[in-house]
Amino acid sequence: MTTIANPNQFQIVSQMAPEFCNAGVLVASGAAGSISYGSPTKAADAVNASPWTGAVVAMVDADGTTSQRFTGIAKSTSTDTAAAAGAVDIWMPLPGIKYAGKAKTASDANTAAKVQALFGKNVFFDLTSATWSIDVSATTAQANCVIIVDGDYQTSTIYWMYKPSGTFIDFSISA
Repeated sequence: MTTIANPNQFQIVSQMAPEFCNAGVLVASGAAGSISYGSPTKAADAVNASPWTGAVVAMVDADGTTSQRFTGIAKSTSTDTAAAAGAVDIWMPLPGIKYAGKAKTASDANTAAKVQALFGKNVFFDLTSATWSIDVSATTAQANCVIIVDGDYQTSTIYWMYKPSGTFIDFSISA
């Protein structure tokens, strides 16, 4: 059982070696610390944008679909400011990584039967009042990349994986 220390963030359940961290990824200026520890990140470029700039931004509510390029979970808080670009360390979204986060609505995942019924459902992220969660009541869809694999009904924690086709690693960029 994993306990989420801070319900505003996602955590990695799988073992991750330090070499699977992208350190110092570019974050554009415009806000101070725009990416918080434990937040999901995505490529700053529009889908299919070419050339690739390598910059990342925090995901927003209802992200977690094939319309974004997931770049990983923030390992640090970004160092950007309103006037200067910064950097953030992110855990690479490798296939097979298991993550943990709270269900958007605790009562949707508060029994063993409810959690079991969510297995294999493809949903997306929810961001309400600066709190990240998994929208387990969202309609499952092929374009949704957050795949529910298990959970802990005692804490309404959802274990999930991210579909590789929605990551920057397995994303097709047009020329």
